[in-house]
Amino acid sequence: MRTETRHSLILVVGTGTTALLSMVYSVYAGRMLGPADYADFTAAISLIVLFSLALGPINGIVTRFTAQFASRGEYGKIRTLSREISKRVALFGLIGVLIGLLAVRPLAGVLQFNSPIPLIMAYGLTYLSLLLNVPRGVLRGVQAFGKYSVNTVLEATIRLIAGIVLLQCICGVVSGLSAYLIALTGILVFARFQMRSIWRGHAAESVDGSAIRRFTAPMFVLALCGASFQNIDMLFVKHYFAPADAGHYGAAFTLTRTIGMLVTPFGLLLLPVIAGLYDRGQPIAAPFARICSYFLLLVTGPLLLFWLWPDKIIVLLYGSEYEAAAPLLGLLATARLAGYLAALLELTQSAMNNFRFLYIHVFTLAAEALALMIWHDSLQMIVGVVFVIQGLRLVTMVVFTMYVGRVQDKRST
Repeated sequence: MRTETRHSLILVVGTGTTALLSMVYSVYAGRMLGPADYADFTAAISLIVLFSLALGPINGIVTRFTAQFASRGEYGKIRTLSREISKRVALFGLIGVLIGLLAVRPLAGVLQFNSPIPLIMAYGLTYLSLLLNVPRGVLRGVQAFGKYSVNTVLEATIRLIAGIVLLQCICGVVSGLSAYLIALTGILVFARFQMRSIWRGHAAESVDGSAIRRFTAPMFVLALCGASFQNIDMLFVKHYFAPADAGHYGAAFTLTRTIGMLVTPFGLLLLPVIAGLYDRGQPIAAPFARICSYFLLLVTGPLLLFWLWPDKIIVLLYGSEYEAAAPLLGLLATARLAGYLAALLELTQSAMNNFRFLYIHVFTLAAEALALMIWHDSLQMIVGVVFVIQGLRLVTMVVFTMYVGRVQDKRST
């Protein structure tokens, strides 16, 4: 069995279990809270995901350089990398939270939160997620995907159990978000123990900070745009539409995140695999094609379900009061698929230190934001905008990748 195939299977099982547990909790929270409160809950989670993905390069940077050090047997450098980045994340993350707190009330008003407390909690949960990026990046970098999967499944399990208990005791948005707080705190402690076993017996070694800094800036731009692509529609809906309508969109938004959950194992695998192959001067086209084909095979089932039986899925999972979300499912899921395929192409270029595609990335994000400001008369129109922009993003990335490949072929000859 090929290495990437074995790793893909491990990650598919791990992230699939994590995604299932996360989806069960999201649906359970939706049934308990009702559309209006669920809109606040979903918007808070969207902000956490937005902030976490925007700062996700912490994970990618740790993964990229951990993979490099591990391939050379320099485990002392991994120890130093983890320590230094953890200190900076803790400090600058705290400063970011304090700055964000100054804008709590205006942002709560713009997004029509009933109370600023969910927004404050979103800041705190984002901070904990940032700290978790370092140990998870180390596990990815050394390709310890079994340990990585145990880490994510355990977090989702704790969140589900805590959420059921809390929502049964006090049904409210704060209770629903508190489950995330309990899970993140517990898994942070567990992750530190997992990470220490990697460099046990190796003394700390100095690392080249300049190489890390050169990789950091474009990765942050990539992550910020990627996070915006995944969450901007929900935030626009929360601003422009009534709470009940936003709750309906939140249900469709949450279910079509299944596409993102299914791409997760392949995104996790792609960066260290492509980076390692590129550093060794080995071909990357065939491994990339295999990884993408695994994703497409996996996503075919959910995509067909969203197109063929949207009403049954919505009523079964959320109840009849969410039926208005059903017509949105198929097209929104297809738009997500196009966006995630583009993201895999972008991640591959990043692994090769080629960030010229960021011009495309920034332009298409600005186009989507502008289009949503102009065309937002109905939820169907919102979905149509997302579909068109994500389709254009995928097409332009395919053309860009083909162009880069031809240029590289000419140079090699």
